[in-house]
Amino acid sequence: MTFDGFASGAPVTPLPQALLRDLVPSMSDAAELIVTLYAVEALARVRRYPRRLPSKDLRESRPMIEALASLCGQREMDEAFADGLSAAADRGSLLRARSVQDGIWVEWIALNDADGRRALEAASMPPDSQSAYGREPVYSSVPEIWQSAFGTAMPPILAEELKSAESRFGLDWLQDAFAEAAANNVRNWRYVQAILERWDTSGRDKEGRDGGDATARSAAGGLESSRYRHLFRE
Repeated sequence: MTFDGFASGAPVTPLPQALLRDLVPSMSDAAELIVTLYAVEALARVRRYPRRLPSKDLRESRPMIEALASLCGQREMDEAFADGLSAAADRGSLLRARSVQDGIWVEWIALNDADGRRALEAASMPPDSQSAYGREPVYSSVPEIWQSAFGTAMPPILAEELKSAESRFGLDWLQDAFAEAAANNVRNWRYVQAILERWDTSGRDKEGRDGGDATARSAAGGLESSRYRHLFRE
């Protein structure tokens, strides 16, 4: 198979530098590498903060199944997945926890960072019982929200502007707007600001109780179909 190259503007999954620099070189089992990479990718697409994912959802990822079959063919797929997830958890790159949901045990996975630790601390509460609106913010400051959503430190030059946004909109709205941007693979403050302005003008209920702004609903079509497209024109 010959790869034709990455399409311009294709979605990009951010990878922690420590994963590539420190963890991958020490992995001896391809199953651990595959499960870790696909877990990072799957968690990056989770729109609710803090991010966690049922392990069964990762287990059903078709690309991951194909990768395990290709590189770990001497083992049954379920065995390879279990080995890879256990190795990642033992190494500390991924976190695992269990909770009871509708009378059934659910295993959750999360990235081993501040966001992931919060996610598993909250895992004992069924996600569908946590209102997307009017809840207590998960993060205590805008820099924390920025770091978790965008994977980088908040630029100091934006500190005053974001402080004003916090006073105007509150941490709850900022947290959800950053989540919308990250879910659409757009790591840009102006994009987040446009979401907030629209919510302020039109009301959030009109966008849908699932937190689904038009940017998310049009994600499959990319920014070309987004109402925020003008923010990215040259």
